[in-house]
Amino acid sequence: MVDGLFQPEELRLFSYIFDEAVNNLPAHMRTPVNRARIAKQILDRAATGERDPMELRIAAAINDERAA
Repeated sequence: MVDGLFQPEELRLFSYIFDEAVNNLPAHMRTPVNRARIAKQILDRAATGERDPMELRIAAAINDERAA
């Protein structure tokens, strides 16, 4: 991240992790709410400087009781 902006290669990593997390959900759970929650969890973790794919996968998988 440079000047608060993610770089293209970082965005590709986040996109890959996001797609992987969504595709691992059962079809009925691939709702806009869950997709947004997963994206937010990945970006929140990435904003701390995390770039390890496994750590980002863990962030994407964190269960949120509000998930629909």
